Order: sequence, then structure tokens, then C-alpha cells
Amino acid sequence: MGHIPLNSCLHRFKKSDTRHCESCWVRGWLEITETVVHFLFKCQTYTGESYNMDRALGRHSRDLRGNLANLDRVKELLKFVGRMARLKMTFGDAIGDVSHLDTEEV
Repeated sequence: MGHIPLNSCLHRFKKSDTRHCESCWVRGWLEITETVVHFLFKCQTYTGESYNMDRALGRHSRDLRGNLANLDRVKELLKFVGRMARLKMTFGDAIGDVSHLDTEEV
């Protein structure tokens, strides 16, 4: 659906003054739009956590569509997002908790 509380979406609904990644803006990279792909895979702010996510997901770690099609990979993505403070105000501490997800439910 494309609706997530990142600036690219929030800006469309007039909930953010900018569509750009604020973390990258602070570093001087003004023109980087904060999209899901940028947040998960490209933002330099989360390089260390991205590395850990890449190791957990394996060689296709940057394939968003493929990762969303596999529950175990979705869990890893949610753990990654849970470790980031970026969405904590919206979702609270529950975003990284995947303990209630059972692979047999799919």
C-alpha cells in the first residue's frame, strides 16, 4: 500500500515538512528521499544494524519483495526495524517483537 510513517509518505499527507531522510540531511545529503528501501538498505545511519541484518538474511538480503514473501525473513526485517529508533514513536517497543509470529501460520 505504500503507507508507512517515513517522510516520503508523511510528506504526501502533509504530516512532514520534508520527504527527505532527516538522518542523511544532518550529514549534508539533502536530496535523499526517505523511502522503505532507503530506510532498510541504504541509510548510512543504520550501517551497523544493516550489516547484521544482511548476515541474518543471507545473499538475497537486499531483495525487499523476496524478503516480504518469506516469514522468517519478515521476522528479521522486523527485528531490524525494532532496533531502530526511527519508528518507535509510532509503533512503540512492539515493532521488533516477533515472538508471536509462528512459521506454521502461513
